[in-house]
Amino acid sequence: MFKTQLFESQSLLLEPYDPDKDAVVEAGFTRRWHYTWGSMLYSEAHPLSAFQVKKKREEQLKRCAESRDAFLFAIRLRENTKFIGVVELPWVSWSNRMAWMKVLIGEESLEAMYLPEAAKMGLRYVFEELDMALVASSTGEFQPQIFHALQGLGMRVYVRQRLMVYYQNRYWDRIIVGMPQSDWQIIYSEE
Repeated sequence: MFKTQLFESQSLLLEPYDPDKDAVVEAGFTRRWHYTWGSMLYSEAHPLSAFQVKKKREEQLKRCAESRDAFLFAIRLRENTKFIGVVELPWVSWSNRMAWMKVLIGEESLEAMYLPEAAKMGLRYVFEELDMALVASSTGEFQPQIFHALQGLGMRVYVRQRLMVYYQNRYWDRIIVGMPQSDWQIIYSEE
């Protein structure tokens, strides 16, 4: 039996993504390079219009519903249900019990406050609801706040792709972090 809620935390809610409302806000987030680089919406990081975000998210939600090998949640503030980002599981391998997770928060000030809490909610969903054996995520060396938040939750560096990302006139490492379900159970057994 669960001791904690899957879709609620102290400050946040994970809810279904609403393309009609959320895409307009998320389009504004795509002006921030760190958000667009982390998103699975496109191959190159560049701003998108609300129409483009809505179209891509609708395609993603259709795939999620049809294939059940991907999931998408809106992150909302609990106090006023303001949309602040997404938890994406763009790839779930049921046969290997592995999932890829991305947690994206659109505003830098909110990212600093809520990223660890949102990522923990994503991990809880992956391990306690989907029963995955392993979850992985990636970040760039140029995003130390994301890297430290994921490490603070117990994720470890699995792969370091040297000089993989070009940003602000230099090349940075791409870092892939992961956590096995057994670590989750040990670290968070008291919750």
